[in-house]
Amino acid sequence: MIGALILKARRGAGYSDKDRELLHFVSAQVATAIERGQLKANLLRAAQYDELTSLPNRRLFLDRLHTALARSARRNRRMALLFIDIDDFKRVNDTLGHAAGDSLLQFIAGSLERSVRKADTVARLGGDEFVIILEAIHGPQDAEAITEKVRSALREGTVINGQTLSIQASIGTAIYPDDGRDAESLLKHADGGMYREKSRTLP
Repeated sequence: MIGALILKARRGAGYSDKDRELLHFVSAQVATAIERGQLKANLLRAAQYDELTSLPNRRLFLDRLHTALARSARRNRRMALLFIDIDDFKRVNDTLGHAAGDSLLQFIAGSLERSVRKADTVARLGGDEFVIILEAIHGPQDAEAITEKVRSALREGTVINGQTLSIQASIGTAIYPDDGRDAESLLKHADGGMYREKSRTLP
């Protein structure tokens, strides 16, 4: 944000030294207020969003999950929670380097966002763990459809350091209110489903 203070005077009017001092003082105060506003906005964003992917972080995700649960309960509608863990992600860091791993995480974040509606929430919990909140669904079949859409988008892969990487993910799903009525229960159910799927894919 850039601020500007403009003083418009009548034709022929002049400024005294005191006028100029006052204008300088007011300009400095306005500039300080703008800088503080920018700092506050930056701090707020840093507290709520993941720096690498620009997705909501764990704190903002939990806040949105509680809000979504309250809205679903009030409207008597179902919602879903998807817990996503990227398979064999450590190998990318080990073989191609952490910069490549960061680029892959950014690609994954974009793929997840493109796989859902604008009203849905995609968040990064940390590392290679992501979550998706799907509100106002009709039933488990809607969550399954999004899950397959996510898998398909990740399998298309991306090119990093000259190598085409096709991504596989283990995904656990929890449906409100079938699998739980609070955030802790839904997270536990979705996390458990993700680990069960991952255990079946391990060599």
